[in-house]
Amino acid sequence: MRVDLDAKVFASDGREAGSVQRAVFDPASNRVVDLVVSTGTFLGRDVLVPIDAVEPGDAGDHVRLRLTKEQIEKLPAYVEASYVPPPPGWIPPGDLGLAYGSYLWPATTAPLGGASAGAPPEATKEPDHFALAKGSVVLDSRGEDVGVVDDVRFDATSGELLGFDLRIGGVLATLFGGGDRLSVDASEVEKVREGAVYLTIDKRAIEARARR
Repeated sequence: MRVDLDAKVFASDGREAGSVQRAVFDPASNRVVDLVVSTGTFLGRDVLVPIDAVEPGDAGDHVRLRLTKEQIEKLPAYVEASYVPPPPGWIPPGDLGLAYGSYLWPATTAPLGGASAGAPPEATKEPDHFALAKGSVVLDSRGEDVGVVDDVRFDATSGELLGFDLRIGGVLATLFGGGDRLSVDASEVEKVREGAVYLTIDKRAIEARARR
């Protein structure tokens, strides 16, 4: 099942009930447990919809629930202070297809590896995994802007990063969806920092591959 951000949510009786805003991942069970759904009305609110309430087979920009609209409106409210962004290096599961920035973790969850504040440096070392988000700036091996991340690819079974599609041309050229697309393998990613992806290949190699 793949779910788009802002996908329309429909109750079991077919009435529109809101839209998907985020997804809550529980590291204890290693699965997505809730969708944050905005009911979208004037007096609406954001609620936590259990992932088990989603009808199997629904995907993309439409999600149907096993709940009536009245039941949806009675679900627990999403409280922003109760959740935090995923830790750096965490790779989103491949089943929903949402980008890294669309996920939340419970605020009471310990960081990866159980590291806590005050832990020695070796316990909080930089993670080995990459966390890529659509729209991140892509820099070549010399630090030159070569485009932005388009679609990120993960193995649906293991969640392992396979690579991503690079939209070539620099941030300004790609701002409105322009630029050619090029497939980049995970092995060509050196590191990820604050919305920027650094590659092990230079701009000339990228341009040469795009001309093939």
